[in-house]
Amino acid sequence: MNSSGQPEFNAGGKPPRLKRRGGIPLGAIWPLALVLVLAAAWSAYWYAGSAGAKEGFRRWQARQAEMGRNFTCGERRHGGFPFRFEMYCGDPRFEITHDGMTTIVRAKAVNTVSMAYLPNQVIAEFVGPLYIERDDGAVIESTWDTSRMSMHVTPLGENARPEISRADLETANPLINIIPQPGRTAAAYRAESFQMHLRKSETAGYENGYDLALSSVKPELQLADGRVNGADNVSFIGGVSHARALYSGDWKQRLSDWRDAGGMLRVDALRVASGDALGVLDGALRLDREGRPEGRVNLTTAGLDVSKAAGEGGIGLPGLAAFSIGALGSPVEIEGRQASRLGLRLQDGTLFLGPLGLTRVPSLTGQ
Repeated sequence: MNSSGQPEFNAGGKPPRLKRRGGIPLGAIWPLALVLVLAAAWSAYWYAGSAGAKEGFRRWQARQAEMGRNFTCGERRHGGFPFRFEMYCGDPRFEITHDGMTTIVRAKAVNTVSMAYLPNQVIAEFVGPLYIERDDGAVIESTWDTSRMSMHVTPLGENARPEISRADLETANPLINIIPQPGRTAAAYRAESFQMHLRKSETAGYENGYDLALSSVKPELQLADGRVNGADNVSFIGGVSHARALYSGDWKQRLSDWRDAGGMLRVDALRVASGDALGVLDGALRLDREGRPEGRVNLTTAGLDVSKAAGEGGIGLPGLAAFSIGALGSPVEIEGRQASRLGLRLQDGTLFLGPLGLTRVPSLTGQ
């Protein structure tokens, strides 16, 4: 105000800015309020998701118990707030009873993690050793350095069964001992690494199955007599149809159900490489009414004396059969190398090379 009581303007002709007395400007309040609302909403989402995971696990346990399979954790913890759903299962124990036989699977721990914004993408880390024990005394024991699996699973349905659409397993330095009775190891497998990759199949005729890729670096198989069979690399690429038939029962029952459903095993490439020797198998197999593998496969070899390998203990073939394998192959090329290819047939429990029966093939279902 000037001396006459009129408002005084600055040189630009604008009235002076009035000073705000007390309070916080609204421009500073709304970002904070928005953050608080988002934090509250995210917390509610996380706690709801965590509760859903616990309920899903409980339903899965109940479903397994109905089928004679009881899964328990010696210690179970949930956590991961705010960005992850975590579950720790210490001393996991899976007890399976079927046809009067009880099998117990146990390990040291399993840790599972999924990101809160990708709850169906689950990462599981397994801590060994792992034991599979039957009440007749047979044991399979396994150890490893690290073993981790990544899975994409669908939410649990009414039957409390998750559907896996993708899975990837990587294990470093696995060791597996097969002990059919106390004090006697029938076989031991070890490798530098083992990998498995599983995908829901989009191949025609395999829509209800999975595509599968396996690989093992520097695998060795030691038999009870001390012989060691090894390779530089073993890999499998193929697929299996009607996989749901393999979900329940003992393995003989599962294979019988799979056969009855029209199950087929597709072998795109079973590859074994050792030094200069290379063998690749491809074809398709199923089970006949007696549970024996049947179908046609092709064996392609390079740098390998098949007749020597067959006669010296691969499959223990008689001299004439071993000679036929070595002499009757068709010349082909594989991976830039000269190779020999044989067409083999499994029928009525026998492996055939043309009209020549090479060896008997046992039933996988006990029929």
